[in-house]
Amino acid sequence: MPTSDQVTTLGPDGAPGVLLLHPWWGVTPAVRWWADELAGGGRRVVLPDLFGGATPATEEEAEALADATLADPATAALVARCADALAAEGAPWAAMGFSLGAFLACPLAGRGAAGPDELVLFYGGRPPAGADVRTRRVELHVAPGDPWFTDEELGEVSSGFRDVGAEVVVHRYEGCGHWFAEVGSPGHDAAATERARQRVLVQLGATAG
Repeated sequence: MPTSDQVTTLGPDGAPGVLLLHPWWGVTPAVRWWADELAGGGRRVVLPDLFGGATPATEEEAEALADATLADPATAALVARCADALAAEGAPWAAMGFSLGAFLACPLAGRGAAGPDELVLFYGGRPPAGADVRTRRVELHVAPGDPWFTDEELGEVSSGFRDVGAEVVVHRYEGCGHWFAEVGSPGHDAAATERARQRVLVQLGATAG
């Protein structure tokens, strides 16, 4: 794996890997909670910090930092190194992302046999790119009417992955908004977070108890 100041790894050695990609709030306590849940369920979690430790306080700060991060080639390079390390282990692995992280997770599907076996996308994403997409299952957790991830965008992501043969499941959380699955975020919803937690752990073969 890349250097420890960039990437946190937790969970049992030798367990199936999950590449966890954070939202534009950075590696927040909410993201670490999800990492702990996945690790506690038996997965080994690889969590890169794409913001170098920054955790923006406002949407304006977060959007500016996200734009700068997406424009920086080092971001894609770090995500690719983490994906390469997981793929080199020779076992199926998953990528999971929140908003910005979901947007960054989707291109990994175009890496052929070196891509993730499964994707878990929270209120974000984009259609797959590349001629060799082998990701077999994609689950999207979305808030209907979300202006940050519209129904049109959801349709494009869903149809894009179905067109390349992936099974796509969409979980809709009525009455919720963007960031509903992140404690401390503007849109957090505790009941929806718990439903999402159970679904994710079931999808990834972990214990949902």
